[in-house]
Amino acid sequence: MLISKLLIGMSFLSKSCWAGLILTLLFFAADKMVRKKSRRGEDYILVFIMFVYFITLLMITGVFAPWSLQNAHNFQLILFRDFNGTYFLLNILVFLPMGILLPALFQKDGKFRRKYIVFGFMGSMGIEVIQFLFTGRLADIDDVAANTIGCFIGYLVFWSIKKYWNIRKIRLPGYGTYGFCLSLLGYVFGIPYRLGLCLGDMLLVQWGVPIWSGNQGGALSFQGIHY
Repeated sequence: MLISKLLIGMSFLSKSCWAGLILTLLFFAADKMVRKKSRRGEDYILVFIMFVYFITLLMITGVFAPWSLQNAHNFQLILFRDFNGTYFLLNILVFLPMGILLPALFQKDGKFRRKYIVFGFMGSMGIEVIQFLFTGRLADIDDVAANTIGCFIGYLVFWSIKKYWNIRKIRLPGYGTYGFCLSLLGYVFGIPYRLGLCLGDMLLVQWGVPIWSGNQGGALSFQGIHY
């Protein structure tokens, strides 16, 4: 179950990269017209990652599924009544990046700020309400708890690193660091994983390009293009 969920999440991630790139370019153009002082180039990398993350999150949670008021309205408001450890862990992991990305983009000091955790809680509540009203999925209080915990853990990671930077007076990462991280990410997208899954090739599939890693059938074909 865990592997299948991760594979579905990876397929959503591959689709989100294109939309995230387009939104980042639009954000860059609007930002250049509105702001007198330009942002650092590294900030736009974070903006791209944030767009990709949020689009992937909305796809995973079914918010982008067709909406209808005729769907069954299912809910579960008793905490841990039907507890599933694997599902709970996945919900923690899904919201963990939110606790890192938002303050990384907007918070410049090392103070502990609760608003990012509150945002994670409200974001999770909003998703559950949409699932209940429009998508026919189960609105579960356990999901809200797990999502909030995930956002809190992510923010603790950010806050700890930021506090360490401030104490040690370490310079913020520059283009070299971001370039190295993006290179590693590029390699991750190019390596075939279990069942021949390759994230980079899945990007090419969105354009109908024949791919080498054989994601469609799950076996390496050694024909077509490889990311």
